[in-house]
Amino acid sequence: MATLAAGPAPATRFQALRDPIARARLELAQGTGGMTGGMTGTTPVTVRHVASVADIGRKDWERLFPGRAEGWDYFRACEQATPEDFSASAMGAYAGDTLIAAVPMFRTDYRLDLSLEGPLKPAGEWLYKNARKFVVVPVLGMGSPLTEECPIGFAPGMGANERAATFKALIDGMDAHAKANNIPLLALKDITDRDAVWAHEGLRQDGFTRVATLPLATLHLPFKDESEYLASLSASMRSDLRKKMRRASKVTIEVRDTIDGIEDELVALFEETKANRKTDYGSFDEVPANYFREVMRAMPGKAQLMLCRVDGVLATFNIFLIEPDRIIGKYVGMRYPLAREHNLYFVNWMATARLAMERGIPWLQTGHTSYRQKVRLGCGLKRSWVYFKYRNVAINPLFKLFGPMMAFDSMDPDLQALGTDAPYLEPGAAP
Repeated sequence: MATLAAGPAPATRFQALRDPIARARLELAQGTGGMTGGMTGTTPVTVRHVASVADIGRKDWERLFPGRAEGWDYFRACEQATPEDFSASAMGAYAGDTLIAAVPMFRTDYRLDLSLEGPLKPAGEWLYKNARKFVVVPVLGMGSPLTEECPIGFAPGMGANERAATFKALIDGMDAHAKANNIPLLALKDITDRDAVWAHEGLRQDGFTRVATLPLATLHLPFKDESEYLASLSASMRSDLRKKMRRASKVTIEVRDTIDGIEDELVALFEETKANRKTDYGSFDEVPANYFREVMRAMPGKAQLMLCRVDGVLATFNIFLIEPDRIIGKYVGMRYPLAREHNLYFVNWMATARLAMERGIPWLQTGHTSYRQKVRLGCGLKRSWVYFKYRNVAINPLFKLFGPMMAFDSMDPDLQALGTDAPYLEPGAAP
């Protein structure tokens, strides 16, 4: 039988398991399925909530996330640059002394009215100003405010039953930590369709509800060069791009892996860009000023900057992370109106796509904004979900009932405009 340890408390034995999960955990305890990582015999599984990824060994963490740019170094850097309204931590599942699963965690106070639209929005604003306790709820979540996917790592070779049981242990560990700290709401932020395939049923049985959040625009680049990529686009998009590139003759592009000498400019450009966004996602939109410095310093070679200058003036930047099969675009900053006058959104786009093709990297993940334009540029959309559960069993049904009103994807004007034409990818179609 699996055991649970939440924080420093002693491990306690799970009780009253539902039959399917009980069978899976029994198989886990008996070591069936050939899982690697050193679990043998009846080694119990314990879950520990820790204050920092630094409390989990770097090599142990990286073994669960092979090839991932958003690994131990990234989350350690994010802990040094956590948004003001958040606190970061981590959780690990152990078979004996061997780490077999891990996930970054966050704690924040969430505004339930954040995604309300139309006639309900003024009511939410009134409640926030006059009756805060009804709309601001403490949340303990899996994931990070500084990632676009919820990274849950498991030991290589883990079978389906073992993964289900270990994941259930992580969920129970999160619940135990929330209970000990009087946190009423649990969440898993940005579970993509790829992970929902194996995670959804267990979460549903545990009382979680899901709502759609912003999808990830993802470009497949199985092309030899720029001309092949352009040929894959519509005639009108090809024509637009060529015109925009001709008007960008004064732009120079630099790719570098240091922030030295330009940090203040990057922060200013990012704040300027954020001020021009169409939609506000509250505290989940915040990126601390020192994020760029911490990430660039922690991840030499994996974190890079693309800079576009016009007559020597820094006009845009793009910070991105490199994996063997994917480039992850993180954040963009632009100087207005200079960036618009020289079509630097498209200059940056083409330069990043060119870099991916030159390095033989077949996927470019481009984030959460400008969906209509990105679809025209060839992107598909990787669907993503937020799972949540109110720990009070009397109140949780209300969250299930009204949860769909909190869907983030309903807030985005581009997704609304695309409607049923939005090109969602099949689960597992992209990394």
